[in-house]
Amino acid sequence: MFEIEVSQSKGLRNDKGRKFIDADYFYNIENMNYDKITGASAIQTPSVEYNVGNDQIDGIFDFRFVDANGQFQSQKIIVQGGSIIKDFLTAPVTVYTGLTAGHKCTFGILNDKLFISNGEDYPLVYDGTYVKEMGAPTAKDLLVAGVLTGNYFYAMTYVVSGVEVILGTVSNTVNIASKSIDLDIPVGASNCTERKIYRTEAGGSILKLVTTITDNTTLSYNDNTPDGSLGATIPTINSSCPKPQFITVKDEKLIGAVNQNRPNYLYVTEIETEVFFNTSGVTDVSGVGNDNSKLTGLIEDYDQIVVFSEKHIYLCDTTGLVTKVKQTTSNVGCIDGFSIARIPENDVLQGGIMFVSNLYDVRIFSGNIATNLSTSFDNLTTNNFSMQIDKEDLKNQLIDNPLHAAFYDYKYHLIAETFTYVYDIRINGWTKYFINTASYTPTYWIYGIIENELYVSQKNAGIVEKMYNDTTYRGEVLPCYLETPEIAANTANKYFRKLYVYYEKAGQNEFNILATINSNVNKEVTVTYTGGTYDEDYFDPLFYDTDNEEEDFQVFNINKYGRWMRFRISSNDNIIIKGWKLTGRLISNKEL
Repeated sequence: MFEIEVSQSKGLRNDKGRKFIDADYFYNIENMNYDKITGASAIQTPSVEYNVGNDQIDGIFDFRFVDANGQFQSQKIIVQGGSIIKDFLTAPVTVYTGLTAGHKCTFGILNDKLFISNGEDYPLVYDGTYVKEMGAPTAKDLLVAGVLTGNYFYAMTYVVSGVEVILGTVSNTVNIASKSIDLDIPVGASNCTERKIYRTEAGGSILKLVTTITDNTTLSYNDNTPDGSLGATIPTINSSCPKPQFITVKDEKLIGAVNQNRPNYLYVTEIETEVFFNTSGVTDVSGVGNDNSKLTGLIEDYDQIVVFSEKHIYLCDTTGLVTKVKQTTSNVGCIDGFSIARIPENDVLQGGIMFVSNLYDVRIFSGNIATNLSTSFDNLTTNNFSMQIDKEDLKNQLIDNPLHAAFYDYKYHLIAETFTYVYDIRINGWTKYFINTASYTPTYWIYGIIENELYVSQKNAGIVEKMYNDTTYRGEVLPCYLETPEIAANTANKYFRKLYVYYEKAGQNEFNILATINSNVNKEVTVTYTGGTYDEDYFDPLFYDTDNEEEDFQVFNINKYGRWMRFRISSNDNIIIKGWKLTGRLISNKEL
């Protein structure tokens, strides 16, 4: 006799032939998750939460801040078609237009302001009411009487060592009648000695001098200067504001990277300073290790900023006045910074950063222990966590395709072409999603987490969906399946007798089992959750039936000779497969 039983899978593995993969892996699995607690369960489908127009959504963010009245506020933000839209889930309001559509956005919060950067346009600053470009004043109508009437916008320049630095950024536009305008003005770097404020005439576009602030500390200014009293025209841009693709905040500093004009530079502001400059706080990261390839992304890990280039990984200490950069010994880089996600540690995985490498596989960069990474270089590792997925198949789906990753509910989610690869840190293994019904096959673009829920946007439509939230996708079933490798391939000829499939009773569901013996003989059965194990002609099925959310099982009589066997379980319902057992006996050649 022989018996093979599996109650805990190690996830997806298809990097070898079916006959060389252990029975406790799945050779294929789609639209199912597998963990130690629930078993293999059909995923809950995404639900459409926002569906407006055809412009794709380039950013999703949950902006939480304290307003000017000391009140906590929360705004759900999307960037769609170049517009910033607040409260998109409830009552959408457009607060800004003018970004270049089709460029993914990243976000950071400093001083209760939201910073939005897309690598193409000047970074934006949003305080919950007004949106301006980085480095410019915020213009406000506070209902103070004055001489100004019309539409106005502003710019500000920074004087450093007697040189006026012109960034090219502008404020929001205000429309007033017989009033003055209040300005919130940002400070420059510590070596800035003066700041100059420029404004248009009513309805104009040429910026002219309003006043010079002869310090680097003043934070506000009331403008009541008549158009006819404005001074000289603003000089030509001489140090354009950096446009990093990736932006974050650490140690009360803005940190940015992946600027098209200077692709190997990291930008770090001084504490609570809200402006990137080309002339201060700039570090050539990839030049430190003679790498000189362009940077591709960044993320915070422990007390360091981890910066990726196309070829290497760097640790950047931004706590001091000067950024310190160290090249790690990890001899891979990152191909797409949007594939980077921070993974917390658990009893299997000791934490780290997952990303798609320049070798088109998925890796994790980890210091293994939660200490200052700069003192624990011996613990730094870069492991290939996609070794169990067919390398060429994965590469074909990753290469030349925009990627996006997020970590949610113990899982690293990676959008790759039409599939989503999902790595569960509880089982240290992969599964795969393919959202595909009779009428809909969405192509996904970016993730965002709002109030601890995972949202995803589509690439070719103005649609945002909430993951894991429904039983059907747009009213249609979402097929799921799992498929084993060839079982018992390493033993002699066999008589396959019975396949026991254990499942959790939850509702009225059914699944199909297709058994394949010797890779060419098929036997199939459909299982419903209507009874116990026994034939109802001889036993009362209700007596043996279990309650909902309890394990039950069905027996599939195989009764076939063969060298190996595999089976596929497929369903359109919310099935939960807890495990399986295959029984039979070894046979002699005479019986064949």
